[in-house]
Amino acid sequence: MKRVCDAETVRSRDAAVIEGLGIPGRALMEIAGRGAAFALQERFPQGPVAVLCGPGNNGGDGFVVARWLKMWGRDVRLWAPIPAKTMDAKANRDLCDRQQIPTVASLEEAMGGAAVGVDAMLGTGQRSSPRGGLAEGVRALNDARRRGTRIVALDMPTGVHADTGQILDEGVRADLTVTFGHHKQGLWCVPGAIEAGEVVVIDIGLDLAPLADARVGGHETWLLEARDIQAVLPHGSDQDAKWNRGHVAIRANAGAAVLCAHGAFCAGAGLVTLLVPRAEWPRLSGLRPEVIVAEPASLNPTRHDVLVIGPALGTHAAMCEVVREQWSNWPNGLVADADALTALGARALQPPPGRARIITPHAAEAARILGSTRAAVDADRFQAARALRRAGVAILKGPHSLIVDERQIRISPVRCGRLATAGTGDVLAGLIGGLLARGVPAPDAAAGGVWLHAQAGVQMPPRGTASDLVSKLKGLSWIF
Repeated sequence: MKRVCDAETVRSRDAAVIEGLGIPGRALMEIAGRGAAFALQERFPQGPVAVLCGPGNNGGDGFVVARWLKMWGRDVRLWAPIPAKTMDAKANRDLCDRQQIPTVASLEEAMGGAAVGVDAMLGTGQRSSPRGGLAEGVRALNDARRRGTRIVALDMPTGVHADTGQILDEGVRADLTVTFGHHKQGLWCVPGAIEAGEVVVIDIGLDLAPLADARVGGHETWLLEARDIQAVLPHGSDQDAKWNRGHVAIRANAGAAVLCAHGAFCAGAGLVTLLVPRAEWPRLSGLRPEVIVAEPASLNPTRHDVLVIGPALGTHAAMCEVVREQWSNWPNGLVADADALTALGARALQPPPGRARIITPHAAEAARILGSTRAAVDADRFQAARALRRAGVAILKGPHSLIVDERQIRISPVRCGRLATAGTGDVLAGLIGGLLARGVPAPDAAAGGVWLHAQAGVQMPPRGTASDLVSKLKGLSWIF
C-alpha cells in the first residue's frame, strides 16, 4: 500500500527530516523540483513552458523546475507576482536570475504560446481561496488549458484543499499533478481527484522522519495496490467441497436479491441461499438455478456463515425491527446494505463484541447514520469515514471508495463512472458477503470486495448494467 497523508502529517514529517536529521530543506526542494521537471519532460517534451510561482516553498519548487527545464534546453519563462518569502525559494529564484530565465510581468506574456503551464503558486498549506494575482493565475491556467495548453500542478493544484479535495472558490484543473513525499488525501476525493489529473509521487525521503521523531511514524491512511488484494483473497484447493467455501444467506427482495446472490457466487462462495417470503418468489426474475430459495425463518447460524441483509428489503416498521434484531444478535458475520442502513440509522453505533459487522453506505446513507447531511459527508469524506468506524468495518462508497476499520483507512484507487447504475451496490454487498463467508477477515473482505467490484466495473461496456458487472466479475482470475 502507498501512504496517504493529510497536510499536517506532511509538514510534521518534513520538519522531522529537516530539523531532526539535518537534511537541508533546500536539498529536499531540489529533489522535488528535479523529479517534477523530469515527469513534465517525459510527458510533455515539446514547446515553451510557463512557470507560475507563488511566494512560498511551492513557488520555490517551481523555480527549481524552471532551472532544470532550462538546463535541458526548454524555452522557459517565469511569472511571480509576489516576491519569494522563504529562504529556499529566494535562493532558487536567485539561481533562475543567474541562469537568465526571463521573468515576465503579465500573464498574457507568460501563457501566450506556452505548450505547458506549471502551477507552482500554492501547495498543501492552502486553507482559503487564492486571492489577487494568484487568483488571476488560476484563471489564466484554466483558460490556457481550454486552448490546449497542458497544465502541471506541483504538490496540489492551487485552489484545492489538500485534506478534503474541495475547491476553494476556484481551482486549477491540471493534466498532471506531481506531489511530493506522499500522496495527499485531497488527491483521492472528488472534486480534487478530477482537478489533479494524473498523479505522480516524487519520493523526497520523508520516510526517514521516524528516525528523528517516532511520533510521526504511525499512520492510518493508505492507497490500495493490486498486491495488497492478492495477499488477502482466498485461494481454494482441488480438495475443497462446497461447504468449505462458505454459505451466504441473503435477506433481500426482488431483483436486488438476485444480483446480491450472483455477487456472492462471484466471490467463490460454495452455497448461497436467498431468504425471501414465498409470496415474493415470482419476483426473483433472472435468478440462477444454483441459488437456494427459502423462507426467512430458515435462517440458521449453524448452517449459514454470513448474513447479507438489506437490498430492496423495505423500511416499514416491522422490517426495521428485524434488521436491528439481526444486527445485535446474529452470531456470525453480517453485511448491512441499502434498506438495512436506513433501518439502523444512527443506531449503527457499535457492533456486538466479537462479531464481524460491515456496513456499505453511500454519502446519503452515511449522513443518516451520522446524523449529518450528504453535503457535510461529501465535504470531508475522510472525517466521515473515521466517524463511521464506530459501526465496525465501513465502506463509504463513491468515487475512490474508502474502507475503514479500527486500525486504518484504505482507499480504492479506481474511479469508475460505469458503476453508477442501479444494482451494482447489490452485487458489491453479495461479493463482500461471499468473501466473508470464505473466511476472509471483515476488513479485508470489504477491501477485496471493493477492489474486485472496481476492476470488473472498468471492464463493463459503456451504458452497461449490473448484470454486465456480474459477467465481468466471473471473468476475473483473482479468486479460485
